[in-house]
Amino acid sequence: MEIKTIAKSTVLLAGPKIIQFIVGIVRAKLIAVYLGTTGSGIINQLRETIQQISTFALSSVPEGMVKLIAQENAIKIDIEKIGSIIKTYLVLIIPLSVLVTVFGYVFADKITIFVFGSIEYKLYFQIGFAAIPISIMTASTVSVLQAFKEIKSIAISGIVIILINFILFIPLIYFYKITGGVIYVTLSFFITFFVFYFYMKKNIFQKYNISFKDIKSGIFSNKYFKELIKFMGFGLVSGTYYIFTEISTRAIVVNELGIDKLGIYAPIAAWGGLFTGFILPSMGTYLFPRISEAKDNQDIIGVINDVIRLTTFITLPFVIIGISIRQWIIPLFYSTEFIEASIYLPFHFAGLLFTIWTFAFTYIFAPTGRLKSYLIFAIIFHSISLALVYFLVPKYGLFGYLSKFTIVPIITTLGYFIYWNYEIKFKLESDNIKIIIYTIFSICLLLLLKDEFVSLLIITLPLIFVQFLFLKKQEKEFLYKKLSNFL
Repeated sequence: MEIKTIAKSTVLLAGPKIIQFIVGIVRAKLIAVYLGTTGSGIINQLRETIQQISTFALSSVPEGMVKLIAQENAIKIDIEKIGSIIKTYLVLIIPLSVLVTVFGYVFADKITIFVFGSIEYKLYFQIGFAAIPISIMTASTVSVLQAFKEIKSIAISGIVIILINFILFIPLIYFYKITGGVIYVTLSFFITFFVFYFYMKKNIFQKYNISFKDIKSGIFSNKYFKELIKFMGFGLVSGTYYIFTEISTRAIVVNELGIDKLGIYAPIAAWGGLFTGFILPSMGTYLFPRISEAKDNQDIIGVINDVIRLTTFITLPFVIIGISIRQWIIPLFYSTEFIEASIYLPFHFAGLLFTIWTFAFTYIFAPTGRLKSYLIFAIIFHSISLALVYFLVPKYGLFGYLSKFTIVPIITTLGYFIYWNYEIKFKLESDNIKIIIYTIFSICLLLLLKDEFVSLLIITLPLIFVQFLFLKKQEKEFLYKKLSNFL
């Protein structure tokens, strides 16, 4: 079963992501204690801004490189071709990263006010922005690992990065408060690059005898250049608009409600990030090269059905437990200052499942050469997200911001399902329809009882138990085998 391979990939990446989540909770607790909601908002906003701008600068070119290498590897691992692909990638991405970095420092005043709502945080922005070039280069190392399906290397790298970053975080936050937190954000991007670079060199370059000389002497291929340009064109347009809508929605919250309200939402983002942080990367790491190698539409339909099934079984228990015990975990891992987050968490978690289903569909576009269609969808859905936040935040506060994580994922899931049904005759398998119906029923029940703390605790275990009754015989045997080996 394809689902077994996907499950193994997910399990490998789950370890470091769960560790990251636990460390993230401790880190968030320390930030809450020493910096409060304002410090939490600043650090969260800075990291998010760096990540979003890096995404823009990369312009989806890394995905293009993954596709090219995966397609070449499906035939035969050719060192000359791989060197040529990487060289062409660097020729495109390095000038763009330099341009973005210079632009950021030249317009630092305006960007600071736009992102943080006040010029007093300019120094924090300048410190954080130094991480942009290294963040961009990190994507190249991760993409090479992904193209070769080095999931184990990615998982180990993740654990090493988490441990080193956390060791640096404690003294910085303790002795230097918010400034220390900002310095930590910048350093964490540098550490991430060097760790991924080490494992790329060790497990790919040395294994397949690839040297930097091979990359330097690689032929600049027009064929690869044209393919990467397609991804760059898509990335520049969609990336620009995505960054604009992401930063704008957060800026609306900051300007309308204050940066402390953005800090209030930090616990929800952190808990939700446990799954979007390990399920989505594991999906992408496996799906992108796998679909690039797909023989026909039926092959793709089978893979996506398996992904939807697996991620649903993994995510639903987390959603059920998170909603049920949220009033315990928020004060425990943060502080009572963040208790307001418990109001919004049930709705955000309900939207997580739709978010994950959406991403399963989005991974079909690029490998199958449908970038133009993806671009149109991306612009439409980002516009809906921005419009909802713009009109609803002034009237409904954080509930308006919440619509971005609830209403939009539902719309995107339905939109992509209809599109792929038309394009490749995508249909959900009957077993998947059953588990999805049960999932939606469970979500509705949880939201109905969200304020009944005792009732939520009573139904938590029964809801999870009933879910696993939907497992197929082969899946039960696979799960039993894995649990037996673990115990």
